[in-house]
Amino acid sequence: MSDIAAASKLRDKYTRFRILVIGRANAGKTTLLKRVCNTTEEPCIYDDQGKNLLKETATVIIRGIHDINRPFSFASNPKFIFHDSLGLEAGDEAQLKTIQEFIKKCANATEVDDQLHAIWFCFTPDVSRFLLNLEMDFFSQERAGKAPVIAVFTKFDDFINQVFDIDLDDDENRTTAEKKLAELQAPLFKCKFPPRAGVCLEGATYHMNLTQVSDTPNWCLFRYALQ
Repeated sequence: MSDIAAASKLRDKYTRFRILVIGRANAGKTTLLKRVCNTTEEPCIYDDQGKNLLKETATVIIRGIHDINRPFSFASNPKFIFHDSLGLEAGDEAQLKTIQEFIKKCANATEVDDQLHAIWFCFTPDVSRFLLNLEMDFFSQERAGKAPVIAVFTKFDDFINQVFDIDLDDDENRTTAEKKLAELQAPLFKCKFPPRAGVCLEGATYHMNLTQVSDTPNWCLFRYALQ
């Protein structure tokens, strides 16, 4: 069975596919989700009564999309339900606790549609501060439930520019960036509770290139969910 067919078969098993997305500001999370859902539309954000807050003010929308307990989706692809968490760059341990409590709440859900099927932890490679202390804490502490965590390294093309050497050609600079990324991400995969896999995203259209396992990138984002 091809990767595409296998991913389609997995998605067909569930009426909803619930994903928690974690990452710093400007980590490219919205672009990633639009790419996965094959859409350019803005998401529909729902309150506890199922009301679409997109019909409200922009202020409500901005607040809503970073409320981990408030789901959102795209009208053209409603099967995917996303939850967006603020990143941990502020060093706020309360935010880490909020994430852990949300994961536990979903793990205790009795309906499979209310459970988390995957967690995508987005990183924007940055030579100066690649991994933050609280990000390492997240992967050093046991998490409730069985939702697999996929490390998603966004904006690899920007990372190439960070390590660019004028004396090297394009292929050599890419190789340098790939080696540097492997070096920087190594401590993450040595944590006690590391990501199940890693995906590296590159380009304005977010063409996906795998960094950590041998599966194709699109399939990697889904293959571990509820297996």
